[in-house]
Amino acid sequence: MSDPILVNELENEELRSQFNNLMEAMKDITTFDPNREEGAYEALNERIYQAVIDKPILARIVSVRGEYLLSATCTNLNLESSHHVIKSLIEAYPSALLGPLLTNTSEYTTPVYMIARHPQHCLIMPWIASNYTWILDDERCQEFPPVFDLLRTYIQRYMRRSSCTAATIKQFFGAYPRALTQLDPNGGNILHKIINPAPYRQALCEVDLIKWIVERCPSSTLLETDSDGRTPLYLACGLLFSEDNERDSSEICKYLVQMCPSSVQMANRYDYLPIHGFQDSCGYRAVREVVVCLLREYPESYDIPQPYRNGQTLSSIPFIKSIKLLLDEEIELNETATSLKESTSSLTKAVTCTNDDLMRSAFTVFDSWATSFINSTEEKLQLISTQLQDLCDEGLEPDE
Repeated sequence: MSDPILVNELENEELRSQFNNLMEAMKDITTFDPNREEGAYEALNERIYQAVIDKPILARIVSVRGEYLLSATCTNLNLESSHHVIKSLIEAYPSALLGPLLTNTSEYTTPVYMIARHPQHCLIMPWIASNYTWILDDERCQEFPPVFDLLRTYIQRYMRRSSCTAATIKQFFGAYPRALTQLDPNGGNILHKIINPAPYRQALCEVDLIKWIVERCPSSTLLETDSDGRTPLYLACGLLFSEDNERDSSEICKYLVQMCPSSVQMANRYDYLPIHGFQDSCGYRAVREVVVCLLREYPESYDIPQPYRNGQTLSSIPFIKSIKLLLDEEIELNETATSLKESTSSLTKAVTCTNDDLMRSAFTVFDSWATSFINSTEEKLQLISTQLQDLCDEGLEPDE
């Protein structure tokens, strides 16, 4: 790939003048002018597009301020109607996405980050990932992955400040799956950033997108922690009542428990377990359903003292105390049923290898009893499940 060209080093005066005029025109278009002719914005788009098609070298030129035409276009032309212009500049000189990186230029002001952060231009990121994967593989993009800028743009959709949608994110990951395992230099992985969209805590988690990402990530992703030692499950539990859609948040929590039960046992750096976040909010239905899932996977948490609560345990919470009895019975029934199934399977193999009529007769009686017991156990388990749901349903809805 050819090197960038500093505008002051251009020997071709006509080319230098054309470049400077285009840069100036882009700055002018952002200035309010009541006398500007209708269609001026579209005309400038076509002017830049045609200039780059005719003279691709224009995309390589760097201004005295360290700007390419690409970076100026990303800054000054803010509508989706400029996307074909941006793409033509990238096609002419893809390296411009990484910027000239002059001494006074931050890496985060280079075009690839500008595009990822832009509320409209972010839609180009899947195209970049598909056609210029080597840009995202660059050492700088590996150290500071643009995917986290793209995710922040996606999060801003709830304020109608961004055109980025879940479909955009899926297209990007589909074109560049390596991003699924990238880590933010500030701590956390992809799921941390989507589930805990600080400072935009009002942003709704989309259940479908969370599931789509989890299905494509390594299982270890759900056990990774951020700078505060929090897993994605911990964050999902913490946001259950920080958002407008508690039902979706509850579904995400239960899904993460299902996909990674061991994360239930992982405390943050202050020794708080995910279930400890609900100690004061068990009056709500959505919370109760999540608490049942957490306690079912980690019944030992019932006796673990809560940090900074003078050794208080979950047993002091009436709802948790009531479901613990049912969950203990559920565990015992499941263990007994499993044991009987294993015993029946072993005896079946043994009986097929013997001609002892007494043993065959005894096995028939045992098998009949075991089958009856297992059937009654399944009925009891169903009853417990119903009782647990009834206890959850006694909780208030969020708007009550």
